[in-house]
Amino acid sequence: MIKINKLSKIFWENKEKVEIFLDMSIEINSWDFISIIGPSGSWKSTFLNMLSGIDTDYSWNIEIFWTQYNNMSEDEITLFRWKNISYIFQNFKLIDNLTLRENIDLIIELNWLERNFSTDEILEIVWLKNKSENYVFNLSGGERQRVAIARAFVWKTKLLLADEPTGSLDQRNKKIIIDLIEKLHNKTKNTIILITHDTEVANKSDTVYEMKDYNLVTK
Repeated sequence: MIKINKLSKIFWENKEKVEIFLDMSIEINSWDFISIIGPSGSWKSTFLNMLSGIDTDYSWNIEIFWTQYNNMSEDEITLFRWKNISYIFQNFKLIDNLTLRENIDLIIELNWLERNFSTDEILEIVWLKNKSENYVFNLSGGERQRVAIARAFVWKTKLLLADEPTGSLDQRNKKIIIDLIEKLHNKTKNTIILITHDTEVANKSDTVYEMKDYNLVTK
């Protein structure tokens, strides 16, 4: 379970004080798949950075699966993130001069992670097993995002954060990607928090929140 208790963040923009997520409290159950919608610039990515521990400049507390960030050092938060949180990004964040297999295996080998699937199994699920030895720079945008999905689900992550995973894709690839995320969530039962500006994508999740007036409200 994820518990956010009276979360607030304050920063200065053009010499003016801006307050976001003011005293926000929310609980997200294990195995939930939630989406957060809102236009660009509505602090959706900031919220993901706070959940992952990348951004710790806030008041009160975030608890991720019984681990409270405000009781941890930066090094401890970093280690927790490596071991428990996976990501899917809009711009893929793959290593172009490595093969598909190497991109997927690298995260397992660096962090000694427990697998959900073998590399061949996950590449089969995302329909890329026949390209396992190809270099990433040879792939289309849709194929790259399928590799990113494979990398995010191949290990036993507790929390998956997806930042506009379909934002740079055409309609056909958008449907492929969100269907794959839904399919793999049903197999692995991890918690997913996905941000998007696309209501069609958001509606694939169990619960939809909207970023409104610097806060999260149920859609």
